[in-house]
Amino acid sequence: MARHLDRAGFQALLSCFERSAWRLELQGWYDEPEEGELLAQWLADGDPRPTLAWFADWPAWIAEQAAAGRRFERVRVLTDPLTDYLRWQLDVITEPAIAAGEDIRVLPAEATAVLELGAADFYLLDDRQVVVLDFERGQVAGARLLDSPAELATFRAIQASAWDHALRFEEYRARA
Repeated sequence: MARHLDRAGFQALLSCFERSAWRLELQGWYDEPEEGELLAQWLADGDPRPTLAWFADWPAWIAEQAAAGRRFERVRVLTDPLTDYLRWQLDVITEPAIAAGEDIRVLPAEATAVLELGAADFYLLDDRQVVVLDFERGQVAGARLLDSPAELATFRAIQASAWDHALRFEEYRARA
């Protein structure tokens, strides 16, 4: 049975994983309040500095997790053509997160056509809890926490498929 979490509950859960946090990002666009203005500015002038100032907390947090022996990994599913949001993620905020210790891989749109990835962004925490993200108008509104063996098996299979077909960001960049 799913347990519902509000946004604060989801953030609290994410902050206390023990060994690993793995995320699948399916959306081509997110509309988090702190990002919109920065994305618009980047689209207007291409200057990443304001984005990186706002984003500094994430790489710092990732570095803390890595230093404590915790892995943070994600697969970002790409669209064809890339949305402006995805271009911004790939051009500005991906490399600092990787440098801090996050393993970010990308799944090109053509690869997703043959994969069954479901329709939900999710985290797999410590390989024992699934956190399915709930969105309202592009913003994370909360999440559903799943932990039954059948649900875990389904999401582990999605994780394995996405991870096996995704490219390391550096490999993707070299091909692009």
